[in-house]
Amino acid sequence: MKFTCFFLSLFLFSQTAWALTGQDIIDKMDARDQGKTMHSIMKMTLIDKKGEETERIIETWTMLYDTEKNLHQSVMEFKSPATVKGTRFLQIEQAGRDDDQWIYLPALGQVRRIAASEGSSSFMGSDFTYDDMQLQNNRENEKHTLLREDTLGTYPCWVVESKSTKPDKSSYDKLVSWISKEHLIPLRVEFYNKKNGELLKIMLVKQNIGKIDGIWTVFETEMKNVRENHVTLLTILRNGDGLPFIEYNKKIDPRRFTRNFLQTGRAE
Repeated sequence: MKFTCFFLSLFLFSQTAWALTGQDIIDKMDARDQGKTMHSIMKMTLIDKKGEETERIIETWTMLYDTEKNLHQSVMEFKSPATVKGTRFLQIEQAGRDDDQWIYLPALGQVRRIAASEGSSSFMGSDFTYDDMQLQNNRENEKHTLLREDTLGTYPCWVVESKSTKPDKSSYDKLVSWISKEHLIPLRVEFYNKKNGELLKIMLVKQNIGKIDGIWTVFETEMKNVRENHVTLLTILRNGDGLPFIEYNKKIDPRRFTRNFLQTGRAE
């Protein structure tokens, strides 16, 4: 009897696992714990097709500002080099539509809103576009299909295809994501060209994922434009003790997430 119950439980578990849809997996990924706040210092490395590198240091703050709707806001400040120092970028996630985005460029001395038509433009010369920087894509306008299960490195993954139900408002033909079952983090994302359906970019998470303050954290991400052979690396910096400059659930002044902060660099 015990063996019968054991195998019955295995059967029921298998049925439940296979019953997951692409939408279910995306919902699980979006609902994973990311902390109420996050503060980090990272390095952005731009690598051109000749292998020449340009480095930038960025400080980032993120806050959950609407618990009921799971909406976040985030601000980035470029610390170096001098050519980009003082540049600040603000995003406020909205329910049912794209993020509101603003950027402050010291050379212009004013805050400028990023228009929807600029979504496919490069963010600060990187391989990420303004649409890629969205805190969370507008899932209501996407269809997610579970293609298969796979293993990436040592991590079992779900492979999910995402396509927009409003292609005229999408930057890509489709995205294919390898989502880690353990971490609920996309470890690889393929971006397909909207015009010809060819592979355009690949985002890869280096597989040294660890927990900080109890939250699964990615320490290095690579975005490669396969057509241009250009790469952008985002790496969490470490202090003199070898600890990463990232922390969660620490108090952040909400005035930091304002256009006034973009303009002045002061949360007041």
